[in-house]
Amino acid sequence: MKKESLLSLGTLIMAASIAAIAVTYAQTSQSDFAGEPDHTMAASHESFVKGDTNKAAEQIQKAAVYVKKESNEVAADAKEGVKKAADDLDRLGQDVKKGTVKSGDELKKAFAKVDHAIAEGWHKTAQEAKTSGKETDEALGKAGAALDGAAKWSGTKLKEGAQASVNALKKAGEKAGKGLKAGAKEVDSWFKDIGDGIKDVGRKL
Repeated sequence: MKKESLLSLGTLIMAASIAAIAVTYAQTSQSDFAGEPDHTMAASHESFVKGDTNKAAEQIQKAAVYVKKESNEVAADAKEGVKKAADDLDRLGQDVKKGTVKSGDELKKAFAKVDHAIAEGWHKTAQEAKTSGKETDEALGKAGAALDGAAKWSGTKLKEGAQASVNALKKAGEKAGKGLKAGAKEVDSWFKDIGDGIKDVGRKL
């Protein structure tokens, strides 16, 4: 009986370990990220885990170029934060190439911070657009996507409101080509929830 119990316990532990590995992989797989720079950062993580540090470094630096480009698209008061994220990525790529980065978790932590900086940048851009009476949907959509990425990389579960707004913004972005617009109250709700989500994730990085 005791032997059977031990076998059952061993089976449960093995199953839990497999499940944990599956969850971790899902958070870093390219297929889990639709946009950039997350798609490229995920590819980098996969290359690093496989031991191909040169390819991983190359992909990180490719992501850095993308983030630097984004720093020129956000509001003026958000530019410095996004550019710093690009510079940090570039240094990370150099460190990976030198062999000083020892684990995939180091990459995850760095990528979470990059996405968080991008989310802050686009949220500030949305705020500026809102203040001047311009459309905020696109900037909010980018802030939501980056917040979602930061949460995945850091293993943080977004609160219900923030997750609902991330999902709603994604759907709104898909429908944008059809000429559909969100109402003012809906946008205000997204704006608040995404802002709260950015603060919440930021406290855990």
